[in-house]
Amino acid sequence: MRIANDNKQLLWGLLLIALGGFFLLQVTGILGVLSGLFWSLAFGAAGAAFLYVFFTNLHDRWWAAIPGFTLMGLAATVFYSRFAPPIISGMTGAVFLGSIGAGFLAIFFTNPRRWWALIPGGALFSVAGVAALDALPFAFINPGSLLFIGLGATFGVLGLMSTYLGQNLRWAYIPAAILLVLGLVIVTPFVGMLGWVWPLALIGAGAYLVLRRSGARDLPVPAQPHGATPQPPVWYSDTGSVVDGESVVVSAADFQPNEVEVSKQEPVAAEPAALR
Repeated sequence: MRIANDNKQLLWGLLLIALGGFFLLQVTGILGVLSGLFWSLAFGAAGAAFLYVFFTNLHDRWWAAIPGFTLMGLAATVFYSRFAPPIISGMTGAVFLGSIGAGFLAIFFTNPRRWWALIPGGALFSVAGVAALDALPFAFINPGSLLFIGLGATFGVLGLMSTYLGQNLRWAYIPAAILLVLGLVIVTPFVGMLGWVWPLALIGAGAYLVLRRSGARDLPVPAQPHGATPQPPVWYSDTGSVVDGESVVVSAADFQPNEVEVSKQEPVAAEPAALR
């Protein structure tokens, strides 16, 4: 146990000495351009370590995808800023934002049950597209339009996942439709028509609700099936009268024998002679 502790102390000591020596060389300017390469390799190694943790246990260590892809993007950003040609050196912001979004998308694609990761992933990729478009020497589309279209597509894909995931995610169609309409309006030369979109959209939504309600009222009432109408139960009293809907219960105490009955023990009187 003591030997293991001594080895750990030795490892940490050598690591601190190496970092201190590197910072000293960087301050003195001896490294020069090699400092960027060192940081790029350092960030790349750290990102690779997190990605190893992520891919070895996708179910429990999904969180490692975010720092893993972020550090890899940071390594690419440092490398591009130092060694990339000037035509793509301005893409560093887009690369970094896209790497963060890739971490969230990796969480979603490895386990679609974590559908929430699709929203920040799509949003970051949309912002990365805007940054890349700004870095180009020419612009063929409005960057704001690209942002809205990317966000709308993100929510649209989320709504389409309802059937696959077995969850009610159709609410995502509402922001998807709004964002796509805004993106398509901005991309057209008729940007001034944007002020007309909201009033017309509200009027259309209100008319749809009114027509839907009136249509529900005008629906015909389905006819009753042909046949005998069920009648209420009929009960009979002990006297033979009909009592509708109520049962008459006659107890044994209420029942009296007929008085005209003649007992078998009583002798029958002889008829008078005059009647014969």
